[in-house]
Amino acid sequence: MNSSCNCDCHNNILRLNKVSSCPISQISSVQPSVPSNFTTGAIWRNPFTETIIVTLLNKSDVSQTVTVSVLDWQNCAQEEMPKEAFLCGESQPSLFNGTPTPLIFTIPAKKLLVVHATPQNAWQPSDPCYEVLVKFPGDPGLPPDPIHPPDPITPNDPVILNTWGINGDGVPQEGNTVLHQQFHRTIFI
Repeated sequence: MNSSCNCDCHNNILRLNKVSSCPISQISSVQPSVPSNFTTGAIWRNPFTETIIVTLLNKSDVSQTVTVSVLDWQNCAQEEMPKEAFLCGESQPSLFNGTPTPLIFTIPAKKLLVVHATPQNAWQPSDPCYEVLVKFPGDPGLPPDPIHPPDPITPNDPVILNTWGINGDGVPQEGNTVLHQQFHRTIFI
């Protein structure tokens, strides 16, 4: 390992938001994948927000499996909120019996999935925060394109996601809207 490198110079390592002093390898056909894991971070819930809406539009020509988690940060347990799923406007069979868990769903090509999450302790005044986490696969299995490699900063995501907090009348509430480009790309451990 070269002492001037800040990584193993014999491997291609993608470090988001960091500049690497490693030399660029021209012989490797392996391109690093860009994480397709997203978080809103903790959002302070508007007191009139009764439902948290997450929209997931599969703009690709193939089905995409997504995992949607809406966490209630009102206590240290970070409990999952109960959810309902609607594919193309039609309610999907209830996926939850008992304790709410993350929603795992395969969205058909060119279709819209809408998830409604319901805060369970909306009446509690202290720390009404929540977080939306979404995971979906990138494009593994596709051969790397040496002429048009994927952009690690602004990749072409196959699923576009947005979230809103709405009141009982369906009106988006101030401060509870996060659009696709405002989600933070992250690595879940």
